[in-house]
Amino acid sequence: MKLLFGQWASGITSSRFYTNAARPLNVLFFGSDQFSVHSLNALYKLRETSPRLIDKIQVVTRSAKKCGRNLSIIKEAPIASCSRDLHLPPVIECDTKQDMLGPVMNAMHGGDFNMIIAVSFGKLIPKQLLAKSEYSLNVHPSLLPRYKGSSPIQYTLLNNDTTTGVSIQTLHPEKFDCGKVIAQTEPLEVKTLLAEKRHGGIDPDSNVTPKVAKLMDALGERGALLLTKVIKSGWHNAEKSVSTPYAESLAPKITTQMRQLHWKTDLAESAISKLDALGSVYAFKTVCQKNGGHHLKRIIFHKLSPYEEGQPVPAALSMQPGSFEFDSAHKCMALRFQHGKALQCILIQFEGFKIESPEQFFKSIRKRCGKSNEDRTFI
Repeated sequence: MKLLFGQWASGITSSRFYTNAARPLNVLFFGSDQFSVHSLNALYKLRETSPRLIDKIQVVTRSAKKCGRNLSIIKEAPIASCSRDLHLPPVIECDTKQDMLGPVMNAMHGGDFNMIIAVSFGKLIPKQLLAKSEYSLNVHPSLLPRYKGSSPIQYTLLNNDTTTGVSIQTLHPEKFDCGKVIAQTEPLEVKTLLAEKRHGGIDPDSNVTPKVAKLMDALGERGALLLTKVIKSGWHNAEKSVSTPYAESLAPKITTQMRQLHWKTDLAESAISKLDALGSVYAFKTVCQKNGGHHLKRIIFHKLSPYEEGQPVPAALSMQPGSFEFDSAHKCMALRFQHGKALQCILIQFEGFKIESPEQFFKSIRKRCGKSNEDRTFI
């Protein structure tokens, strides 16, 4: 893996770290998801093989959440189970700033921690906590300053980027992703990363899409290698930063509204990109009420794919974007998009009902929509 460190870093070696370091690193590690698991595993391996570099590791993560039907399932963050598997001290749960300045700050004092590492933690580390630490690092899955924010992988897929990468920066005391970039991978081909065979399967309970999960895993591995290189070489102790050629952009938190299809603007390709990045997408259908009124029901599309070249679409399908018809030849719903393109949907869900086949959807549309079932257009 090629790395960008800038000319200033060319003379720094592992031996310089050993001679300058007064003591090993005691790491307070903030993490949550599978992306952060790779960095924790790398730190643990580094501690085992190079105890002069790292002495202690303490994980801080979000508390376990209730989920599932009737909130009957307790789900902990992947980093918590990883910490337990590595036989590290019990994790410190942290959900609020009060937790940061209470239990976490107490651990900071009691454990004599001199480095804070945050990897996909999702909350700003307070300046009061950073002030107590000699060093701070963040592993971020983008080529900073591109995609500052909580969702860089999703925006990589949304925008159909051909390349991505990983950056390591210092932690800014007041803003996300505004620290000094210390190291950065070369641009990595998204198609290549998605095509890699992963060692572990995708968590079926994960709240991210399969493609996001693959990129999290692949970039997590690259980030772990880069973090190891930074610590072994002592670059976290350097004052200079890497100059990067990328334009600044933001990757703010994903919202439900971003999953809506907009028939006046969305291309067929952008609809598939939304599905790959965000999960199921949706539109609305007008429903007639018995009293003569109208209201909208959400229609959720769980799987979309393009028609293959030469595949005919139903002759009855209007050219108007948002139009839909049953495609009996391919057992799917045909959806019209901008520029005359159409997509197939084989898994669909009418608001208030279970996921169903297109055949069942069309059998039930008259009962669910009343007279408006004759209008084969989504809003």
